[in-house]
Amino acid sequence: MRITTKMIYDKTLFDMQSNIKQIWQWHEQLSTGQKINRPSDDSSAMSRITGYKSKLSEIDQYKRTIATTTVNLNATNTALRSLKDLLQTAKDLIIKVGPMSQEDRNIYAKQVDGIKQSVISIANSKVGDRYLFGGFSGDTAPIDPLTGEYKGTGDSIIVDIGKGISIASNLPGNDIFSFNFVAGTPNDAVFSNGLPYNAITNPNEYNTNYDPNTTNISNPNTVGPPNYYEFNNSYLNENYVLRAINFLQKSLEVDPTSLTPAQKTEIDNRIDKAYQYFGKLIEKVSQKEADVSLRLLKLQDQNEFLNKVSNDNTNYLSDEMAMTPDDYARVNLLIQMKEQSLQSLRKVSSEFMKTSLFDFV
Repeated sequence: MRITTKMIYDKTLFDMQSNIKQIWQWHEQLSTGQKINRPSDDSSAMSRITGYKSKLSEIDQYKRTIATTTVNLNATNTALRSLKDLLQTAKDLIIKVGPMSQEDRNIYAKQVDGIKQSVISIANSKVGDRYLFGGFSGDTAPIDPLTGEYKGTGDSIIVDIGKGISIASNLPGNDIFSFNFVAGTPNDAVFSNGLPYNAITNPNEYNTNYDPNTTNISNPNTVGPPNYYEFNNSYLNENYVLRAINFLQKSLEVDPTSLTPAQKTEIDNRIDKAYQYFGKLIEKVSQKEADVSLRLLKLQDQNEFLNKVSNDNTNYLSDEMAMTPDDYARVNLLIQMKEQSLQSLRKVSSEFMKTSLFDFV
């Protein structure tokens, strides 16, 4: 094979350009502080770097979800704690009722009504533009303040906080505050129609032959003219906070003027029953609070785990990309060696070719 002058020119130019390109890449590493500036620098390392970045992006998404869920559940826990305090206040108030005048009972009834309004506010509390206890209907107030009806859904909103790890980010209020009306539900199943007790038209309204531990007991007389306050015990249990509060309020408001001694005793028994119901309500809310607290602990543990994984991947990424002091020393040495090699190539080529294209390069 004949070696022509052009072939020598081409090969020498190629070698010189390769050396210059390599020197430029090393200078780029020194200026950016990164070993890898483009995929072509090291395809294998770039593949690992892409994997670390993808993992860090995934972790950031999980951590954002954890942060949002933590805010929601902390607000839920605060709401439950306030609710429990209000129920305890109502329960303590019952103990003070005793043989007091109706005027004093009416004052207590107004206090209970204030507690009821506060409970409605808690049930309709929001974080941002979302209602805490509305389930999937987070853009609608879950409790109708006029009827006490629950307008939300009973759904838990499940979010992912890690690979294969999920958690409920909310607490639907359907099994705490009230219920949904269905066909046949008395209109006053939550709040009364405001009409007073009438011992003549509904003598069984305050029947106390029921067990507070039973959740489905019907008033023996649920049909009558609209001029009395109908009460259905089926809706009085630990699941219906507003119904229980209303139960106590109406018991305190009963005017005993036209009542027989036996009926007055029934009213007192009814108030005593309210005490037992409030005990069950407080226990129910405490269970919900404990459930939310456990979820918050799970979020905290997962967040700490993700922080560790994030730090590990950040270190791995840094090891792949960032220049260390040893790297700087090594690259500077390589540049010096390559520059010497380039100068030698130029010198040899220049001497070999004499006056040639290389004199103008």
